[in-house]
Amino acid sequence: MGVVGYAAILVAALALFIAGFVWQSVRRSAATEPAEYLLEEAVPFVWERLSDRAMDRLDPELVRRILEWNLHFTQVIGPRDLDGPLIIGSGDGIEYVMDRARAAGFEVEPIDIAEIIAIETDYLLEIGAIGAPVEGDPT
Repeated sequence: MGVVGYAAILVAALALFIAGFVWQSVRRSAATEPAEYLLEEAVPFVWERLSDRAMDRLDPELVRRILEWNLHFTQVIGPRDLDGPLIIGSGDGIEYVMDRARAAGFEVEPIDIAEIIAIETDYLLEIGAIGAPVEGDPT
């Protein structure tokens, strides 16, 4: 092997080294980007994963409204009105969503709201907005 062969090996090694740095940089920047909750993505995510029973009673627009009401509860109402920690999908949150649905003229089953919130939690996990569940007593 001559000088040209050694030079080719060095160039290939350098290219692999640079590719490794680029790959790490891209991976690190993707992991540090803040999660972005997009209702336009959350609605189809939830709708496509609903049980057949829930799909028979709901439509995508009502799912959207339930997600909006749940967001309002978790971001505004819950932190302001609850004495203890805010727990996503709690009875207080489901009751709030049911009250809002009734006020808007919809009859929604609590089980459907709970299912929507559970699937929304999967969406939040997928976009990196929340981490693994807390082990033990959260207080």
